Amino acid sequence: MEEIKVRTGYKIENYILEEMLGAGGFSTVYKARSIDPQPEYDPVIAIKVLHPRRLDRYQIRRFIREAKIAKKLIHPNIVKVYDFKKDEGAFFIFMEFLDADLLKCIHTRREIFSPSILEEIILKSAKGLSFIHQNRIIHKDFNPSNILVNFSLEKVKITDFGLSVKNTFFYKEKREGGTLDYTAPEIIKGRKASIRSDIYSFGKTVEKLYNELNFPIPDTFRYIINISTRENPDERFSNMEEIIYMFEDYEI
Repeated sequence: MEEIKVRTGYKIENYILEEMLGAGGFSTVYKARSIDPQPEYDPVIAIKVLHPRRLDRYQIRRFIREAKIAKKLIHPNIVKVYDFKKDEGAFFIFMEFLDADLLKCIHTRREIFSPSILEEIILKSAKGLSFIHQNRIIHKDFNPSNILVNFSLEKVKITDFGLSVKNTFFYKEKREGGTLDYTAPEIIKGRKASIRSDIYSFGKTVEKLYNELNFPIPDTFRYIINISTRENPDERFSNMEEIIYMFEDYEI
């Protein structure tokens, strides 16, 4: 089968793929611009493309599942997914465009961050993750690279639901972890993910952000990191609302 050549310049649904924003093992994300003066979505969006070499039944199903999960999650701190498309045998997810992921933004524009701004970013991320859990979804790959921001740091949104699963008693999942430094020990040991697995990833993310920016960690945040990242899931916070309550008590 001839490989589908989706790259910069490719046209789909009146959008032209421009620069590549990022690539992983399963997909590539492009910035895309509308050639229609009255675009169906925003004039500039992001388009996620399933790698041609991943066009097997399982990966296609997972890509479609990602689009369906994300499209239903409407929240100020979750990246908006507009639609799922198939074109010439390739598979695409149309979604909201933001300037950069949080880690990349720290590396390239460190001067725009302050301790108070970082605290606001962490709180917004917590609220987005809480909403995901309230909708009975486990993210499974929460980390700083899956938090997108604009350069004003006003918008903070969680993305990438490629590993996400429905949190039900009967759900079955392949034992796939997320990004290693943020993956809970129980998942590494081959156990099922849970809300507390995401809470572990959240704690590791908060710790990473402070370390990257070399900001002193406030005592409240240090406590949150300590409880969230305990080896035993039963010793962690039971839900994100407990963490948000601590943030708000801290008066961010």
